[in-house]
Amino acid sequence: MSAKTAVIAEKKKEHRKNFIEIFDKISYSHGKYNVWRDFIYMCAAALSQPLDFKQDREDEYLRIIKSYNKETQELFAEMFSELTLIYEEEGFGDILGETYASAGMTNDKNGQFFTPYHICKFMAGLQGDAEGLTAEIERKGYISVSDPCSGAGAMLIAFADHCMECGINYQQSVLFVAQDIDHIAALMCYVQMALLGMPGYVIIGNSLIPSDQYDVWYTPMYFLQGFNYRTQRNVIPVEESIADSIVHQEEPQVMIIPEISMDVILRETDNGQFEFDF
Repeated sequence: MSAKTAVIAEKKKEHRKNFIEIFDKISYSHGKYNVWRDFIYMCAAALSQPLDFKQDREDEYLRIIKSYNKETQELFAEMFSELTLIYEEEGFGDILGETYASAGMTNDKNGQFFTPYHICKFMAGLQGDAEGLTAEIERKGYISVSDPCSGAGAMLIAFADHCMECGINYQQSVLFVAQDIDHIAALMCYVQMALLGMPGYVIIGNSLIPSDQYDVWYTPMYFLQGFNYRTQRNVIPVEESIADSIVHQEEPQVMIIPEISMDVILRETDNGQFEFDF
């Protein structure tokens, strides 16, 4: 190992060490789970509000920060600073997921497990090579990748990492969509996506139950790269669709759906997820 490599490695350890030390210091008097939950929410709100302002998020942020004294508030700011420096030095990786799991805060009862990043990286490499991904971008203008059980976002981060290795600028050409039923894990995913400049959004809710009431968090890069417009360019406006149907006076089409009989047992787990037995 060269001297330069050794210095870089030491810096990485330094920022991770500082991050954990500050977290432990706050947790000593407030409890590590509560501190982590509050820290993640405040980070997410601070990153989302400038371009996607929501009053309820602002109110919750203020409620949380005011529950701590001034000294602790400053420690939270230092903790966020160290987190950004970790990403600056290390680049891609599931920093929050690894820290969350190593601190023993995962919900083992409900089977919560964070896939190691090297496994995610391997799986991301199976999604396509540089030639195939580039061809899809040229055809559509961008490619999209989704993880309906994202956890802290390791799979999506690994795909961004893979794109960079393929010479693809993921900040311009990839739309990342994440969803998780666990509120903390979903916001951890959001924070990491936002800090890594990944355009996309995170849905907080059960992937097995579609709903328009889920809480959706859009990353800053989603707006900065115009994905809020780019994803709508092939959608026909409602007014045009209505006008077209009036002009043509088309007869309504009747779809006959055959009856399907299946013996299905549906069970709901403690965390609201559904299991099927056929």
